[in-house]
Amino acid sequence: MSKLARLIARMEGFGLPGAVPTTRHNPGDLRHAPHASHDGEGDNDIGIEPDDAAGWADLERQLQLYGARQMTLRAAIYCFAPPAENDSETYLQFVCDGLGMSADTPVAVALRVP
Repeated sequence: MSKLARLIARMEGFGLPGAVPTTRHNPGDLRHAPHASHDGEGDNDIGIEPDDAAGWADLERQLQLYGARQMTLRAAIYCFAPPAENDSETYLQFVCDGLGMSADTPVAVALRVP
């Protein structure tokens, strides 16, 4: 899995006991994904993945889509973690610092970092 995915999962709280991404096996805290189901019971309808492997696969898939759309890290993070729901600038800074890249780096380039 990419370092970008691991950084996003950390920012979302994946791995923390009781955190929604952890309990729903959804490291990206994605609402919609190919493997995810929904229970319609709160938590902003974050998808429930069958297991962690499926959750990681769906997060990587989403990041690949951003890469294919030629999005920069800035554009992807602001889409993935919009300001209405997140501190997008802090999120972006965390990801950029973790990757050692600028916000204008294409996601496709960032995904090459193992």
